[in-house]
Amino acid sequence: MAADVEKYSQLDAQQQEVAQSNLVEILNTAATRSGLDQASWSRQAQGDQEFIVLPAETQESVVLRDFVRHLAIALAERNAHRPRKSALRLRLALDIGVARVAALGHSGQGPIFVARYLNDPQLKQVLEATTTTNLVVIISDRLYQDVVLLGGNGLAPEHYVKIHVHHNTFTSYGWIHVPEHTPDEIHGLRTGDTHRLVMTARHRQERYHMDTPDQLAVLAATAIVGAMATDGWGYVRRRCAVLLDRHAPEQSQAVLSQLNAYQAELVLEGASQRKILTREFSSWTAAALTPIAASSQDGAKDVQALAEAVGSAPTRTASPENLTYQNITTRGDFIWSGRDTTVGGERP
Repeated sequence: MAADVEKYSQLDAQQQEVAQSNLVEILNTAATRSGLDQASWSRQAQGDQEFIVLPAETQESVVLRDFVRHLAIALAERNAHRPRKSALRLRLALDIGVARVAALGHSGQGPIFVARYLNDPQLKQVLEATTTTNLVVIISDRLYQDVVLLGGNGLAPEHYVKIHVHHNTFTSYGWIHVPEHTPDEIHGLRTGDTHRLVMTARHRQERYHMDTPDQLAVLAATAIVGAMATDGWGYVRRRCAVLLDRHAPEQSQAVLSQLNAYQAELVLEGASQRKILTREFSSWTAAALTPIAASSQDGAKDVQALAEAVGSAPTRTASPENLTYQNITTRGDFIWSGRDTTVGGERP
């Protein structure tokens, strides 16, 4: 596995030091959240890059699914309070093969191949053209064929796009994955051709200027409230928190608390009443997001990106009998009933 910071050479010395520190911290955070033991990794720092050899027993599907997802989230969290021009953005390349410890790091075809994937011009162009995420991923054809196509591991083959990778005598196929982009957006990316995805990113930028703040807020609110009664609410709430912390930190906790209250109410209501509440909750959420969309171009872009990310997240309807409640506080008696109910954690 190899990760590279975009436009690292344009940073001054102090900014480079911060970028290197952030890169290590974000990789470690994603590993911890994914259940991976980074202490067992063999790491080789290269300034703006980090090359990592994971233990042979590592489950590839966990890396491709959980680690990549948490890496995208950790990047969003890191960039939440920073101007877009100073956002940390990464390319990530993954392959499986032989890597032996050598005097200056590692030897073998594995390290060479992953470096070729990481530095492919098409991958760089995709990251540069995409403004709605801070991470693009490329995996080897071997990983795609042996892991992604197996099915049943939470990986969607249609979220990967095949390209031809060529560098001097090295030639192979790779598969690009752009987190939080729908299959339709990525599927137009053909072998050696990034035109479709580049045009999609440019079209999104144009839409920021075409849509009014009210329209963007309604679009995002509809997606957010629509996800409340699904198992994707935890992901959606994190995305909302990143947006609010960046653009309205003084209101973040109040808005999130209200969204949590709406979510709890929606899950417990029947289908007919849920439709009525959905309209009411969407109206309130849109009103909360409109000032952010109207505050600046970055605000409008981030509200639009939130709407698209939430709208494309795979979810299924949550069951009232199988819910997890976090951070519950109470005063006086606290009574909770239901079959298979578990109350754990710290005492309120």
